[in-house]
Amino acid sequence: MNVSLADKLKELRKSKNISQEKFAEYLGVSYQAVSKWENGVTSPDILLLPDIARYFGITVDELLQVEQIDANRYFEECGSKAEKLFRDGKRAEIIPIWREAYKKLPNDIRVKEMLMSIYFDTDKEKYQNEIIELGTEIYNANTADGGNSYYQGQAIRQIACTYYANGNTQKANEWANRAHQINHCQEMLFMQIHDEEDWLTDTFGFANHWYLEVLFYMAVRLNMCNVKCFGEDYVQRVNEAVVNMFEVAYPNDDMSYESLGQLCTLHRCIAEDEASLGKDEVVVRKHLSRAVECAVKSTTVKAHTLTHPLVYGWKVTDEPSDNKQLVRNLKAELMWQCFDEYKIKDWFVSLVTQLKNNE
Repeated sequence: MNVSLADKLKELRKSKNISQEKFAEYLGVSYQAVSKWENGVTSPDILLLPDIARYFGITVDELLQVEQIDANRYFEECGSKAEKLFRDGKRAEIIPIWREAYKKLPNDIRVKEMLMSIYFDTDKEKYQNEIIELGTEIYNANTADGGNSYYQGQAIRQIACTYYANGNTQKANEWANRAHQINHCQEMLFMQIHDEEDWLTDTFGFANHWYLEVLFYMAVRLNMCNVKCFGEDYVQRVNEAVVNMFEVAYPNDDMSYESLGQLCTLHRCIAEDEASLGKDEVVVRKHLSRAVECAVKSTTVKAHTLTHPLVYGWKVTDEPSDNKQLVRNLKAELMWQCFDEYKIKDWFVSLVTQLKNNE
C-alpha cells in the first residue's frame, strides 16, 4: 500500500477524533481492516474510496493526494519559462520543462505541440522518433475530432522537415502533401466569409505577419540551396524583394526582435552575395549598414502593439534578456572571408565599431 495514503487515512481519522472502530462501522468493514490500511499493510478496496472521501468531506483525488492542476495556468507558466530560455538561445534547457508538463498533462494537445516543437528546434536528427511519434498523435487527434488546424499544420510541417533532415525524402513528400495549399488556408477563407471589423483586422495582421516570416525562411532556403537555374543573381534579387516587403509592412523598423533579426539577415545576405558576385562596394556598404542598424535596434525593442496597416494588432514582446545576440552574431559574420577586401575601409571599420559599442 502507498504509505502516503496510509498516513493520510490516519491523519483524517484523527482530525475527526473518531476511533478505528467507528470509522470501520461506517464503512461496513472490520476495525482490523482499518488498522491494516493505516499501517500500510493492505489497501482499501477501490470501491470504498468514494465512501471514505465522502466521510471526510474531501474528493477522491484529495484522498489519494493527486496533484490538482489548473491546466491553463500551468501551461502559461511553462510557456513563459520556455519562451525566455528560447529567446536566449538555451533550447536544450527547455526540453525538461515540456517533458514534465507532458507527464502532468499527457492529453493536452498544446503541451504535445510544444514538446514536439522544442525537439524539432533543438535537434531534428537526435529526436527524430519523438517528433514523429508526437506529431502523428497530434495529426490523428485533429483529423479525428476536427480540432484546431494550427496543431495539425505544425505536426505536418515538423514531421515532413524531420524526415527530410534525416534523408527520407519519400516520407517527407508524403507528409507535405497532407498540408493545405496557401489558397485554401484558413486565414484567407475567413477573410472571405466574415464581416466583423475587429475580427477582420486581427486576422489580416496575423496572416501578414506570418506570411512575411514564412517568406523570409523561403528566401533563406533559396540561399542555402544555391539556386542556379535562374542565374547567379536570382537569389540576391529575391532577397532584395523580400527586404522591400519588410520595409513596407514595418515602416521605421518598428517590428519585433525576431523580425529585426530576419531583416538583418536578409541585408547581410545581399551584401554577402554582392561581395562575391557584383563586387559593387556601394551596394555592399548600403546593406551592411542596414544590417548593423537592425542589429543595434534589436537591443531596444519594448512590448507594444503594432498599428501599421499590414500587420495591425500584432503584439510585440520585449527583447530577450540576452538582447545582444544579433549584434554578436553580425559582428562575427562581418569577419567572414567574403568581406576581406572591405575590412580596411573606413566605413567598414566604423560598422564593426558600432557593433562593438553595442555588445
